[in-house]
Amino acid sequence: MILLSPTIMAGEWVTLEPENLLQYEIIQQNAFSYANEGLYIKHKTKFTTALACAKKEFVVFTEPKMIDRALSSLMFAISSNKTMRFYVTGCDNEYIHAKVLMFVL
Repeated sequence: MILLSPTIMAGEWVTLEPENLLQYEIIQQNAFSYANEGLYIKHKTKFTTALACAKKEFVVFTEPKMIDRALSSLMFAISSNKTMRFYVTGCDNEYIHAKVLMFVL
């Protein structure tokens, strides 16, 4: 299954194996000065990427519809022990910004 955001720019895929999922956070708009509203998914160490983001242990979805879809998909991945892949396009407040989510079956 692949979920696509309305806008996709040049980027790369990063992978999150089930055993490397550390936590996820849902952040409300204006809750923190260092993070925008979104779904933040944390790797136990860091995602392998060529992007120059300082906080490579997180990927973040910030588009409202994708936040809901990505959260539902994350819950499925956790319950079924599936590997997830994220298409990332750049940085958002130094976090890796994701636009697409895919399961590896």
